[in-house]
Amino acid sequence: MNVPKTIIGISNASSKRMSNLTLFNTTGMTTVLQTFHENENESLYFINTTANNSNASEQSFNIDEVITLNSVESYLWTYVSPVLILVGVFGNCLSIAVLRKMRFWRRTPLFLLVVLAITDITVLLDGLLRYWINYAFKIDIRTLSDASCKINLFVIYFAMQYSSWILVCMIIDRFLKTNFPFLYMRVATMKKTCLIVLVLFIILVGIDLHFFWTNGIKDGECDDLNQKYHNFGEFVFVYIDIVILSALPFLIMLILNVFIYRALKRHHEFRSTSVVQSRCSRKRGNRRQFSKKLTRMLLFNSAYFLLSTVPISVYFIYDSYVKFEDDLNNARKDVAWSVMYLFQYSNYSLNFVWYSAYNKVFREKAKEIFGFKPKGFRYQNATRKNNQRSSSISHMTTSIDNSINEGVSDVYDEYSDYSEDIQANGNQYVDPNPNTHAAAVSMDTYEHM
Repeated sequence: MNVPKTIIGISNASSKRMSNLTLFNTTGMTTVLQTFHENENESLYFINTTANNSNASEQSFNIDEVITLNSVESYLWTYVSPVLILVGVFGNCLSIAVLRKMRFWRRTPLFLLVVLAITDITVLLDGLLRYWINYAFKIDIRTLSDASCKINLFVIYFAMQYSSWILVCMIIDRFLKTNFPFLYMRVATMKKTCLIVLVLFIILVGIDLHFFWTNGIKDGECDDLNQKYHNFGEFVFVYIDIVILSALPFLIMLILNVFIYRALKRHHEFRSTSVVQSRCSRKRGNRRQFSKKLTRMLLFNSAYFLLSTVPISVYFIYDSYVKFEDDLNNARKDVAWSVMYLFQYSNYSLNFVWYSAYNKVFREKAKEIFGFKPKGFRYQNATRKNNQRSSSISHMTTSIDNSINEGVSDVYDEYSDYSEDIQANGNQYVDPNPNTHAAAVSMDTYEHM
C-alpha cells in the first residue's frame, strides 16, 4: 500500500516535535534537580560551619577555664603552703619551749600537748613540704626512690592519725577532770598516760605498715604495685582511714565535748550562786583559771579539727568512685581538693595561735622566752624563793584548814587541782624533815599558778 507523501511528511514532523518536547522536559528537570542539590549542599555547609564555629568557641572557652583553674591550684600550693609551714613549725616549736618552762613532764595535759606539737611538725614537714616542693620546683620527693615512696606514705598517714588520737586523749583527760575529779586523781597519772600514748603508737604503726609492701615506684610514679593492692587502697583502706582519722575521733570528741560543756556550765552556775569562798580558794584562782582556759581551748581545737578533716575524708571516698574523662571537670576537682587539703593542713599549723588566744598563762610564758617580763603575774627569782620558804609552810597549813571548811564547790575544784600535784610530786622520796618537804610542795604548787 502506497502512503501519500503528505501524510508521511506530517508524521515525520510530528515525530520531530515530540522528540524535541521530550528532550526539553528532560533537560529542564535535570536543571531543577541540580539547582536543588546545590542549594541543599550550601545549606548543609552553612549548618556545619556554624556548628564547627560554636564547638571551637566552646572548646576555646573550656581551655581557658582549665588553664585558669590549674593556675589557681598552683598558686595555692606555691604561696599558701610555705606560710602554713613557717607558722606551723615555728609555732609548734615555740609551744614545746613554753610547755617546757611549764614543766610538762609533771602534768598529763601538758605532756599530751607536747606530743601533739611534735606530731603536727611531722605532718607539716612530711606532707605539706612535699607538695610545696613539687609545685614550686617540679620535684616530687615521693618518686625519688622506692624507699622514699614507701616512707613518705607511711609517715604522713601515721602522723595524721596519731595527731587525731592524741587530741582525743586530751579531750578524755578534760572530760575526766570536769566530770569525775575523784577518779581523775587515780587514773590521770604520767605513767598511765605514757603507756596509753605508746599503745596508740604501736596500733597505728600496725594499721599503716602495709604501705611498705603494697606501694612502690611503678612507671615512674609512687602507686599501688598491682591491681589487687589498688583495689584495697581505693575501696577498703580509704574507709579504714576515714574512720581512724576523722569519723571515730569526731564521734568521741563530739560526745565528750557535750559533757564537758554541761559540766562547765553547771559548775559556773553553782559557783555564781554560792557565797562560800575562802581565802584559799581565791589563792588558787590562777590555777583554776588556767585549767578552765585549757578546757575551752581544747573544745575549740577539737571543733576546728572536725571541720578541717571531715571534708577531705569525704572527698577521698568520692574520688574513689567518680572519675572524669574531660579536663575541665578534673581541673575543678583538683582545685576543690587543694582547698580542702590546705584547710586540713591548717589544723596542724595553727595550734600555737589557739593556745595563745585562749590562755593568758601560755602567752606570758611565751613572752618570757623572748625576754619580756610578764605582766599581771608574780615574777620570782631564786633569791625571793629562798626568802619565802619559811612563810610558805604556814601558808600551806592555813590553806589546808580553809579547804576543809570551804564547801562542795571548792572540794570539786580542789581534788581535780590537787591530782595534778600528785602527778608532779607523787614519785618523790620522803624527806626526813616533813616541814622542808611541805615547803617544797607548796612552792611547786605556787609556781604552777
